[in-house]
Amino acid sequence: MKKVSVIFASTLFVISCSSNTQSDKTETKFLDLSAAEHSELADEYWTISKHIPPQYPASAARNDVSGCVKVAVGIGSDGRAKGYEVRSSYPKGVFDDYAVAALQKWRWEATERNSGRIPILKTVQLNFAMKEAPDDHEYIENCSSKR
Repeated sequence: MKKVSVIFASTLFVISCSSNTQSDKTETKFLDLSAAEHSELADEYWTISKHIPPQYPASAARNDVSGCVKVAVGIGSDGRAKGYEVRSSYPKGVFDDYAVAALQKWRWEATERNSGRIPILKTVQLNFAMKEAPDDHEYIENCSSKR
């Protein structure tokens, strides 16, 4: 009797797992607006409705390290982050995980122009600075909005 119960439970488990696999394989097609020249156009599709600032790494704060991370983030039709790629960071790797963790919590709302809720790929730069206007030459060179 125990053998039958175990086989029955195992069969149900396999069936339930296989029925979920199909819905997980749908691939989102993003309109790529991640290039710098498309940043204003990207804002015409989605606006930020929930902005969570990233945590500042304790080691960077102790050492008064400032930096930035540029991330290409996919905004899905539900207004949530659907994947990312770190495009650049300064200093390399110090703030990356903190920037991505914050972006995963952000939410966007479709604009009137984007009534079809078209998913897009957009570049976002998150700055990390202990001072409002860091005077570190390398920070300015790597994180200025004019580069």
